[in-house]
Amino acid sequence: MSHPRVAIGLGLGTSPPIWQTRALLRLARVMRLHSAWTVDHFLGFFPQQIWNRDFTWMARPGSSPHEYFDYQVLLGHLASRAGNVRLGVGVTEALRRHPVLIAQTFLSLSHLTKQPPILGIGAGERENLEPYGISFEQPVGHLEEALQIIRLCFRSRGPFDFSGKHYQLDGAVMDVQPGRGGVPEIWIGAHGPKMLRLVGTYGDGWYPSVPMTPDDYGTRLATIRSSAE
Repeated sequence: MSHPRVAIGLGLGTSPPIWQTRALLRLARVMRLHSAWTVDHFLGFFPQQIWNRDFTWMARPGSSPHEYFDYQVLLGHLASRAGNVRLGVGVTEALRRHPVLIAQTFLSLSHLTKQPPILGIGAGERENLEPYGISFEQPVGHLEEALQIIRLCFRSRGPFDFSGKHYQLDGAVMDVQPGRGGVPEIWIGAHGPKMLRLVGTYGDGWYPSVPMTPDDYGTRLATIRSSAE
């Protein structure tokens, strides 16, 4: 009886100091891990009120729980150091960044890496949107259209149009072709039924990020597979 191969990835530090992030990437290379991941946040999960050494060793003097590097700049910086380790973001969304810009980022990154970069993308989170005046209305609808546009960018050459509820493109061009790393993959962060169906329809992979039992995992995976048929 054959079993599927299990690959292991590592979450990188995406807060200052930068040497810690580089050190974790070196560790991933030494251990021959599959992938190394950044996050895309403005705000962290730790409340400022409990960010102290009594509560967590991570609270360095003068630091903040909300210090995050821009993931696009960080992945570009790490690309030449990654070797055969795949680089990915887990996850971004298409509300702060236009989907064509996201596609351009990962097509560009594929020219700097040896392996296909991984675009982890989800519907977004309120803490990274509403404090900055960005609407969180209809996030699943936004994401579905964004995925369609990103796929167009990955495979199109020359002008293309898109007419949706949330995005309108007229003669848009994104002619950057995939580089030596190969076509970027799209892994979708999803847990609810609508989002899981998007994974099956548009995704190359699934990025689950909440604890679940094996039975829960199997049920969600079945939804993805049925949508991919």
